[in-house]
Amino acid sequence: MKLVFLSDNMNFSGGRKLYFEYVQYLRTQKHDVKLLIQEQRGALSEMLDITIVKDFSPKNIPQCDIIVATTPREVEKAYNAKKGTVVHFCQGLEITDLEQRINGLVTPQKYAGSGLINRIKLAKKRRSWAKKKIRIEKVYSLPTKLITVSKHLKEELEERYNRTVALCTNGIRQDIFYHLPEIKWGNFSKANPLQIVNIGPRKVTFKGIETTLKAIKILKQKGLPIKFIRIAPKILDYERKNSDVDSFYENIPSEQLANILRSSHIYISNSTEGEGFGLPALEALSSGTIAVLSSISSYKNFSEIENFAMFVPEGDADATAETVEKTYNMAIDNICEIRNNALKVAAELSFDKSCRKFENILKLIHNQ
Repeated sequence: MKLVFLSDNMNFSGGRKLYFEYVQYLRTQKHDVKLLIQEQRGALSEMLDITIVKDFSPKNIPQCDIIVATTPREVEKAYNAKKGTVVHFCQGLEITDLEQRINGLVTPQKYAGSGLINRIKLAKKRRSWAKKKIRIEKVYSLPTKLITVSKHLKEELEERYNRTVALCTNGIRQDIFYHLPEIKWGNFSKANPLQIVNIGPRKVTFKGIETTLKAIKILKQKGLPIKFIRIAPKILDYERKNSDVDSFYENIPSEQLANILRSSHIYISNSTEGEGFGLPALEALSSGTIAVLSSISSYKNFSEIENFAMFVPEGDADATAETVEKTYNMAIDNICEIRNNALKVAAELSFDKSCRKFENILKLIHNQ
């Protein structure tokens, strides 16, 4: 197949890295694959061979069998180019996050506050989010081919737009995110603290970082011996002033991330329903780290196996803190049961299996 993938930049995110890994895999399978990039910037800029273009206008997109794009803006440009069948690879439904913002269920940190000026700014922004939602809805109405990464996204897309949606669940590199034979648990102290890790950009509201930070503050105020680690593609300047965070890691390679997960006791993610898949959570499970996760569709749909993580209500810092404290005091037998179930879940979702599934879906689209 002659394939073209579009991405405006090469900044790090779990979804973009997976997207590029699919390009690499398809090249190994002897497909003719071009990756068009508008700006060669970001942590993934040395990951693979690319073709730099000024924009995604029709003159810069070559004729091909299939064009793959993931953001609504890129999907729209791919469709307008009329150079091949367009695959909309949906890694997260942006509309869900926008709806939560519009309805006041989620508020970005920069708009948080009760002052009059802040309320006026938020009201204006909500009108802007409503307009953006309409623009995105139009993209999902285009006659493209839809592939998504999670069972709940497939169901929601099919219900919202009455369209056929292919499912290709994300997989993990188990050669990188492997677990140690045994878990060390208990006898926590200042010299041997409970190590907790959280991953994701703070400014992305559906990652729920503010909820996690509130939970950590509660736990530290209670006096639990905790070492809290934040990892993100970029750590913002104001974030470094947070004294509750003991260590920051920015833009680190997968191997280093895996080492940190293996050395940590608990991984926390308070993502909201806007989370498309949540690959770091799966990487934590595979690394043998006990996960405290928000009870959202993407995490619940990892597997039908029960008791593979500790689930908490969405947006609830108090419940998160209580669950971490409960886990802190948990007997080693119970910890091992959760860990073993988590490893079974991770084993079901391999990277190689996902690559083959993605290729087969593209072949089916090409042959239609």
